[in-house]
Amino acid sequence: MKFTPQSDMNSLRIAVLGSTYPRNQVDHEVPWLRESVRLLAERGHKVTVIAPAYLGLKDHEIDGVQVRRFRYAPARWEMLTHGEGAPNKLKKNPVLKLLSLSYLISGAWTAWKICRQERIDVLHVHWPFPHGLMALLPGWLLKSKVVYTCHSAEFALAAGSKLSTSLLAFCLRRSFAITANSTHTAGLVRQVSGREAQIIPWGATINVDPAAEPTPQQVPLLLFSGRLIERKGVDFLLRAMPSILSRHKVRLVITGDGHCRSEWMELARSLGLGGEVAFAGFVSNEELGSLFRSCSIYVHPAIVDSKGDTEGQGVVLVEALSNRRPVVASAVGGIVDVIKDGQTGLLVPEKNPDAIAKAVVRLLEDPDYARQLGEQGYTHACSYFNWGRIMDQYESIYAESVSTSPPRNVEEEGVQPATT
Repeated sequence: MKFTPQSDMNSLRIAVLGSTYPRNQVDHEVPWLRESVRLLAERGHKVTVIAPAYLGLKDHEIDGVQVRRFRYAPARWEMLTHGEGAPNKLKKNPVLKLLSLSYLISGAWTAWKICRQERIDVLHVHWPFPHGLMALLPGWLLKSKVVYTCHSAEFALAAGSKLSTSLLAFCLRRSFAITANSTHTAGLVRQVSGREAQIIPWGATINVDPAAEPTPQQVPLLLFSGRLIERKGVDFLLRAMPSILSRHKVRLVITGDGHCRSEWMELARSLGLGGEVAFAGFVSNEELGSLFRSCSIYVHPAIVDSKGDTEGQGVVLVEALSNRRPVVASAVGGIVDVIKDGQTGLLVPEKNPDAIAKAVVRLLEDPDYARQLGEQGYTHACSYFNWGRIMDQYESIYAESVSTSPPRNVEEEGVQPATT
């Protein structure tokens, strides 16, 4: 969706710092972050992205925005980020933890250098653990105003030790402002730091034609899209398929990739689902848009994983709603901000194949109700997850940050943070 810029505020120099950013024009990593950066630049701001290198990747440009890559290891070892995300990579290969210190030092130096050279007004940091530590010097010595955006994954990453959680809390308390992608994530901010976060979600990045009619399918199509990692819970959807198939002939398409893919493909084979389930891998935005228009139901069986991580928001759910698709999803994390049970979709308990199957069958057997949920979901997506509304809120935070002094530390205000 494209929006006409609404801002008449003066142009700001903004640096956006995070763990992941697309490596080229056709890379589909963090599309919501790329879209927010593009829209900031479209509104007249000078935006620079600061992100880690991946396998030696040098500085480059995307959508007319300069992406500055910091090197933190020999090229063949620069793989902490992108793909599955650092928490899952560290779980699979603990040796990568040895790179954490060089990652932090290199990122901090690069953030300091760019903020000084480009006289950055606002340093917008995503995933403030560990990236909040990289923002301390620019915020302290250069007086750049630091805004943090939390996605929930940083809390799961920091939860491994009291020191990590304390560092995250310290960074959050020193920021000018904190935003969170959902009420779930805002609750984590409050619990760890005692600070309140402004809830600003992310919008859809799949091009949607409001007038497009669904593509008819002879066999109803179920769709899941996302990284194939533990917290996505796709194994519970696969275990629900035999029960669904006992009532209705359906096909399931699973897009995306990740370290659980081979395990889940084997599970599908062991359940006798070879002909009914397709693992499509990564697909283009155009292909995903076509799948959304073709599917009868979008299913998102997310869970709280073994490290305590779960879905911070679930942007793909916004994309399903934007395509008027009825949704079945688990009632975990930030999903409940997107899917209102019985209004914009159906919520089910996590890790419950029977509940998934019953909800899917209910929608297959009541197409009028499924259509009603899709229409109500579309209305919700167009209002609450509207990119124009989202960027207006961020511009308001930026404008306030450059016109006022940072708040005092939480401890100075007599507010005691909650224990974790």
